[in-house]
Amino acid sequence: IVTANPHMYKGLSYDPAKDLVAITNVASGPQVIVVGAAAPFKDLRELITYAKANAKKVNMGSAGIGTQTHLAGENFAHFAGIDITHVPYKGESFAITDLMGGQIQLVTPNLGAAISLIKDGKIRALAVTSRERSPQLPDVPAAAEVLPGFENAGWFGLMAPTGTPREVIEKVQRDSAKILLSEEFRASLAKQGMGPVANTPAEFAAAIREESGRWARVIKERGLSQN
Repeated sequence: IVTANPHMYKGLSYDPAKDLVAITNVASGPQVIVVGAAAPFKDLRELITYAKANAKKVNMGSAGIGTQTHLAGENFAHFAGIDITHVPYKGESFAITDLMGGQIQLVTPNLGAAISLIKDGKIRALAVTSRERSPQLPDVPAAAEVLPGFENAGWFGLMAPTGTPREVIEKVQRDSAKILLSEEFRASLAKQGMGPVANTPAEFAAAIREESGRWARVIKERGLSQN
């Protein structure tokens, strides 16, 4: 929302870059590129090869326009140089259901939403979108193994209104980090396919700027801007 929406939606009532200040990234986790169990694609290279030869014939389901799962799929398509057709749903579970039924060919859900279905063999994971393999799915390649440099992650962070005293920002970050880096919290996040970040306000702000620039390019080149 903070990094993509300003480039995707015209006339937002707020400007994250001006109206919000970073405190800390709470947690981050990858999406996973999945196809149906009966799909002919056995690995990511096969999917990319097919999509390049069959423009717009790969239908990608998502949780809706502008959601993490939508943008993850578009980012993958942008990086792979393929042209796919986006099919928005009212939630990623609905998209995954149609994937299993063969109505669509591709979904890029958050790892936590898909991991049990992957392990049960109901859908096939071709790659995780983290730069390295996920501990939860060690046999599934990272997309970067096929597309060097590719990475896509969903994250949740703490931000405050611009003008919040610096000492307040720093105290919230320090107090949050103690909880986020605890073993109990780590274990809870791992079940959802995520891990704690707990970076400093300066580090979080820099990451937001970098990601915002990346989404600006992807959204423009994929033609994703909304009125």
